[in-house]
Amino acid sequence: MGQPYPLTIERLKEQAFQLGFDDLGVTSATIPKADIESYLQWIEAGSQAEMHYMENQMRCDPQAFFPGARTAILFVSYYKQEKVEFQPGRGVIASYARGRDYHRVHRKRLKKFIAWLEQETGQAGIARGFSDSAPLLEKALAAQAGLGWFGKNTLLIHRKFGTFFLLSGILTSLELPATVINTRLARCGSCTRCLDACPTAALVEPYKLEAARCLSYQLIESDQPIPDEIAKKNPGYIFGCDICQDVCPHNARKPLSLHVEFAPQSGMGESLSRDDLIRLEQHPEELHGSPLQRRGVDGLIKTFHSK
Repeated sequence: MGQPYPLTIERLKEQAFQLGFDDLGVTSATIPKADIESYLQWIEAGSQAEMHYMENQMRCDPQAFFPGARTAILFVSYYKQEKVEFQPGRGVIASYARGRDYHRVHRKRLKKFIAWLEQETGQAGIARGFSDSAPLLEKALAAQAGLGWFGKNTLLIHRKFGTFFLLSGILTSLELPATVINTRLARCGSCTRCLDACPTAALVEPYKLEAARCLSYQLIESDQPIPDEIAKKNPGYIFGCDICQDVCPHNARKPLSLHVEFAPQSGMGESLSRDDLIRLEQHPEELHGSPLQRRGVDGLIKTFHSK
């Protein structure tokens, strides 16, 4: 058998784009020391609230996730949707969650990309995929791969897509060329719009989030009743929050995503009313394949009543 087709950055990107990804970066399968230190300090301060899964220090060690990993390939999925105005009697769904569950979307794409890698190289068992449900500091790897820099809202900011994107990736034992783009320098300047706009002051300082104060944490992650002081500052969300993204200058004048998977018609839509929740009580299967399934009908009803 002849030599496999050269796996250049251009060839990798070509395949990624064919599968529906919007950008790709390649880097070594190691987490930068500075990111590990920041993560450990955040955990030691208890800023993760009740998200105890965040305490898994495998996140700092890609080798523990996939032994023999040499290279990390990171993928960008752009999902931006229309900004929705708050209305009495309706709960707004965060932009990323209006369509299909992105974990399912990513899982299919990654499986196909790995199959392509194996076909190109003639080797099996050379890669393992991950999305944000896996214990890895994927934002740190993505920044190292040149896909963005950390904003003061703690999100990664992509030079083209702003912050309205999702990450997934592959660890592989292959030695692949890296993308080298210096984007790690802070590019927020003196801007504090995200900190100023956060209704619950969850961004306690630039680059630091207190999860317990974050609307997204309270409306998605937490199983506990939403504290009154947080609930009364909710402008009208029922699942997630986009406020720190909506005000970010790096998201201004960005076009909407063209991916049908993230469009409202592919999922639960832009918002839910009381009647919608009554229907979901009777037909909970409608949540299947939606990010809102994570919260469940009972959780959505509790959130709606707390608004």
